[in-house]
Amino acid sequence: MAYAVLCIVEITIKQISMKRIYYLSFAFCLLSAGLSAQQRADDTNRSEERTLSADSIITSDAHLDSIYQSLPEVMITGERPVVKAAQGKLVYDLSRLIKDLPADNAYDAMKELPGVTEMNGALQLAWQGVTVVLNGKVTNMSTEQLYSLLKTIPASRIENAEVMYNAPARYQVRGALINIRLKQTTDGPSSLQGEVYGKYAQSHYEGFEERASLLYNQNKFSADFLYSHQHGRNYTTTNKDAMHTLADGTVHPITTDEVGRSRTHTHSFRVGTDYDIATDHQLSFVYNGNYTTHHNTRDITGTQQSSARSNSTDWLHNGRLDYRTPFGLKAGAELTYYRSPSDQLLYSRMMGEELNFFTQDCQRINRWKFFLAQEHSLKNGWGLNYGLVYTTSLDNSYQCYYDPETGEQLGQDGTSQTAEDNEGAFFSLKSRRREQTLNIYAGFNKSFGDKLSLDVSLAVEHYKTSVWNQWDWYSTINLSYTPAPGHILQLALSSDKEYPDYWAVQDAISYVGGGYSEIHGNPFLKPAQSYDLNLTYILKGKYIFSTWFNHTKDYSMQTLYQSSQRLVEIYKHMNFDYQQQAGLQASIPFKVKNWLNSRLTLIGVWHREKDGDF
Repeated sequence: MAYAVLCIVEITIKQISMKRIYYLSFAFCLLSAGLSAQQRADDTNRSEERTLSADSIITSDAHLDSIYQSLPEVMITGERPVVKAAQGKLVYDLSRLIKDLPADNAYDAMKELPGVTEMNGALQLAWQGVTVVLNGKVTNMSTEQLYSLLKTIPASRIENAEVMYNAPARYQVRGALINIRLKQTTDGPSSLQGEVYGKYAQSHYEGFEERASLLYNQNKFSADFLYSHQHGRNYTTTNKDAMHTLADGTVHPITTDEVGRSRTHTHSFRVGTDYDIATDHQLSFVYNGNYTTHHNTRDITGTQQSSARSNSTDWLHNGRLDYRTPFGLKAGAELTYYRSPSDQLLYSRMMGEELNFFTQDCQRINRWKFFLAQEHSLKNGWGLNYGLVYTTSLDNSYQCYYDPETGEQLGQDGTSQTAEDNEGAFFSLKSRRREQTLNIYAGFNKSFGDKLSLDVSLAVEHYKTSVWNQWDWYSTINLSYTPAPGHILQLALSSDKEYPDYWAVQDAISYVGGGYSEIHGNPFLKPAQSYDLNLTYILKGKYIFSTWFNHTKDYSMQTLYQSSQRLVEIYKHMNFDYQQQAGLQASIPFKVKNWLNSRLTLIGVWHREKDGDF
């Protein structure tokens, strides 16, 4: 068992503004002129003439004097709540929430949402993983690729953020969801907006980012364009001390010092278009692309003497077409193409054993997604939704080893063997793996007056690969209760399944750390099934308290163990029996006059994992 408590304090200093004083003085001037004109009009009607001196405005005029006397000595100002509840979700005015905060892109802006934290480079909501979508459109891109896109979207483009601790099935996402709504205006006069951004960061080496964005609106048509270029160098050091025991009882002390240097270039681009055929009748298309190059060098000294040089190139193309009708029908198709070739030249010597090879590998993925959804707004606050989603992907991958001097291929095709059978041996791998998923769902929502709303959905899913062929069902229940304005209580219950990454199930071996460390694939890795319960209470529209419990069956984790046969350490994904987690979280914002704007986040977590193999 493990316990963790996290305290986060966010502080923003704001400059005191004098605009309010200017506006108040200006209002008094207008009021004085208006009353003076009215007084003169009354005097004219009575055929009397009266001249007001400057002193009389303060001392002798009864009308103006009464106004000054009625002004309060203490003026009370209020603020609009930044969150409201709607059909099982919390809608945040994110643009106002990040005002005066150092958040210049969509990714940094999301970290300012109450309950959202960043752990190990990933966003979490109530200590659980969260799916992020743009304008309600789920993408086939990986989490890393989506985060890269979010970091290139200017924060000024954000309209609001919808937070769901358990998303209904109609969103085509299970578990926690954050939907970022970008500003899209197709009515009014034509307009063209643009933004240019530059960034320089210095740690051991320098890093740069250049970004440009355009937003165009004309009548029923809108389009946005985004380009970002990130480049620079990185420097890392790793020191390792190990006592490695082999099966024969011998113990080998290992001490290594590793220095890594890398150079990267990343080009990201996005084009999005929307055309409003009529009211609530829209056709939209979005394309996201990414091109990245990596050049890495790693040198190790100590017990192991090693030198590794590697290069890789990543290509990503993602296109999505959406069609929405006025009667609630939505249809769409999405294509994702990803290709990542790489090579590595490795020489390593440790305790009389030597590695010397050149390797080439590549992963190529083609993925198609089709969906059809229908929503109905019925009488008496009832709503009905149903649809289906079909996804198919094809993973073509290979890995080949060569003698760096002769160029001769090492080993033979290993399609009939496993990585465990070939432990420590070079073998070539060619893989063709297809996945198919069919998801059929239905749900309803109901509003019981202005205080209570219910959203229920059920999804049935068929998952098929060369190893797995099974049916599963997933339920989601969201209950929202608003006892008084500014007070919101939400209860959410859901289930989910998480599939392993493509590389994790490949029957292949990758060498890292100069050859002492190996990454082994596991083609028999099972998907993980999770069940979540969440309760959230919002006080006065800004103080947020939540508690949750999660149980995950067949939880997958990459474990590290030392081989008893060779002097290598092996990283491999394995299925644990289960993982359990319970937690409490409080988000408390507070201000001190006009110069301190802060938020205190407290998180307490109880965590347990169990694997009967150990």
